[in-house]
Amino acid sequence: MGFGQFAVTTQFYLYGRKHCTATGWKRASGKYGGGADLSELSLAGKSYAVTGANSGVGLTLSNYLASRQATVYMVCRSRGRAEAARDNIIKETGNDKVRVIVADMSLQSDVRRCAAELAEQAPALDGLVCNAGVLLNEREETSEGVEVTFATHLVFGVHLLTRLLLPTLRKAPAPRVVFVSSGGMYNSAWPGAARAGSTEGQPYDGNMAYVYAKRGQVLLAERFTQTVPDVKFVSCHPGWTDTPAVDAAYGKQKKLLEPMRTPWQGTEGIAWLCACERTELEGGAFYLDRKPQTKHLAGVFFTEGSFTKNTPAQVDEMMLTLEAMGGIEPIAPPEVQPTPATSAPAVEVM
Repeated sequence: MGFGQFAVTTQFYLYGRKHCTATGWKRASGKYGGGADLSELSLAGKSYAVTGANSGVGLTLSNYLASRQATVYMVCRSRGRAEAARDNIIKETGNDKVRVIVADMSLQSDVRRCAAELAEQAPALDGLVCNAGVLLNEREETSEGVEVTFATHLVFGVHLLTRLLLPTLRKAPAPRVVFVSSGGMYNSAWPGAARAGSTEGQPYDGNMAYVYAKRGQVLLAERFTQTVPDVKFVSCHPGWTDTPAVDAAYGKQKKLLEPMRTPWQGTEGIAWLCACERTELEGGAFYLDRKPQTKHLAGVFFTEGSFTKNTPAQVDEMMLTLEAMGGIEPIAPPEVQPTPATSAPAVEVM
């Protein structure tokens, strides 16, 4: 590990001890009442799709949205676990507008089918939450030949799904997309597609594959904010939350993250991103506990530095890779997209 990597990793851990634990949530949320205001909101008539919805943060978020009488589309890999989770949500909330869509977010074919099913079932989507994820210790490829972490967190489960659902999102009056990223992204800049996709031939590092994809999500929210101004895009961090995924990835080492957040403490800020007035959101921002956070901690005394920053050209390269792998055309710049006042409505290229 080089000095730059050591410095940023150390600073993130110290930052996380203050902000990302249960103690950090209690301190931050105390300024707005611990999230009690969310129980007063009505989301009746609104529709949300949540990926990775049958456990952890995704399950807690789906339960919250249903409790406020929204229609919820739970996108999950396992039909059995998804239907059991859905039935529990309906029982707890009394809201039967909870649907299951079975799809693996690491597979392009499943993502395309999922988007088609959502477009057919939902008249409009007020919110899309890309939450599905995995953190592997050994390198695995999908049946389509793409490294699983890269495919799930960025190529198909985030970028392609979002692109395919833009027409459905645009039918809602104030649509937003939330990428559930991670503070792990503080550890690196986007390293290029070969390294992010673990195709360079170097020894596989599951933690860094996760880091690269999570940095990609933050960059993607920024770029979509520039190119798709009629939809609000944000990324966020749930903090160090005690979930089955964390148990599987870290085992006994998770004690280094204690006191960990409960699932609701990790979800509360994401629930707010879904439920608040869209005018309250800062497009392209990286949120933790309802507040935009710095995206870089690589400088001295927690300043931004340059170690984890990317140039516009590097982000361009990332976007071209994602579009090519997803088989989808680039988005035209806003200034050349037709407007209703001068021509026919724009048609999203699939």
